[in-house]
Amino acid sequence: MQNTLRHYKSLVFTILFVILGATVFAFTFMPMSISISPSGAQSIASFRLTNDAAQQIAISIKAMTRQIDENGNEINEPADKDFTIFPTRVVVQPNSFQNIKVQYKGTPKLAQEVAYRIIAEQVPIDFSQPQSSGVKVLFRYIAALYVAPPNVKDKLSVSKVEYAEQDGKKGFLVTLTNSGTRHALINEPVLKILGGPSGSIVLSDDEVKAMQGQNLLAGNVRKFFIPYDKVSPTANYSGSLSATIE
Repeated sequence: MQNTLRHYKSLVFTILFVILGATVFAFTFMPMSISISPSGAQSIASFRLTNDAAQQIAISIKAMTRQIDENGNEINEPADKDFTIFPTRVVVQPNSFQNIKVQYKGTPKLAQEVAYRIIAEQVPIDFSQPQSSGVKVLFRYIAALYVAPPNVKDKLSVSKVEYAEQDGKKGFLVTLTNSGTRHALINEPVLKILGGPSGSIVLSDDEVKAMQGQNLLAGNVRKFFIPYDKVSPTANYSGSLSATIE
């Protein structure tokens, strides 16, 4: 369970620390994952910025699109036209908080869930006078926001299993497809592969760690390399996946 939670947190949000000096301005941004409706009263998300430091900090908030290619690389573009954010820039006083409202203003009729990122980033402003040569830290939170119409559901399947080699290792190149209308976050995967000399192979735990904690967005196709020494380059393989999906 601890491993599952750790992988889930690593996928749902990213915290980037860019070290610029000796002064650390700490803040939190919650929640890190939230789903809202494309219209009506439920189309508004509420976030809370909390400044735990002894100095005031400046924060900017923005919305970005979110797509993931077949190799797991995330692609983001500005999503200003889809959201109204208030405020977009704020100075948070020491040991205080600021509520942030994010309202979806995009297409109200969606066929499937659409994924976005809400980013809260410390603006590198030194409020002290005179400006010192000490170290500063840029703190960045990247939250997951999903805009989902009613009754969305994931539908995850193994669409292809092929022989592959990567970094000098033999294995399977497994293609997963989420043909559903909701994202599928994979936990505790168990991969069953049919075909080849062994007839049936069941892989789990560290054997399929490449899949653990991975998020397939609605309509997403992903490829995973699964090391396996006894794979045959001439055999025909198929597969199925069982997992806890969040």
